Amino acid sequence: MNRRNTQAFAFGVLLSVCIIGIFYFSIDDKKAPEMNIDRAKTFIEEKGYVVLTKDNYKQMEKTLSNQTSKEKKEQTPDPPKSKESVTAYQLEIVSGMVSRDIADILAKEKIIDDANRFELYLEENGYSKKIQLGSFELTSKMSYKDMAKIITKS
Repeated sequence: MNRRNTQAFAFGVLLSVCIIGIFYFSIDDKKAPEMNIDRAKTFIEEKGYVVLTKDNYKQMEKTLSNQTSKEKKEQTPDPPKSKESVTAYQLEIVSGMVSRDIADILAKEKIIDDANRFELYLEENGYSKKIQLGSFELTSKMSYKDMAKIITKS
């Protein structure tokens, strides 16, 4: 870079700073009016919120906690349910069966409540590709995970 280029560059920088300074100082800043408490409350209320003092808030909390404790006292515990019958089933998986077939059989035998949910569980967790042939003892008390582990021998 020669001297003339350096001077032109410096002049360009100086001119840019001057232009920016003129705009910065000439534009009127419209400052937001100061917020006092009353103005803030009305602003918040206009937006659909409710403004409470700390005392009002604490009183509401006490009232709410009293109501919930009364409701808990009023609720009588349910009498213990009779033991649900546990259904056991010997599942026989043969060649060619897919997870849909297994889920349908288990739903028919009342081992599971929903065949679609069990099939979806097997698919989502990767068990449907690992199903093994054989005979498996399953009960209605088992979770989907327990059943899947048994029929995949994992």
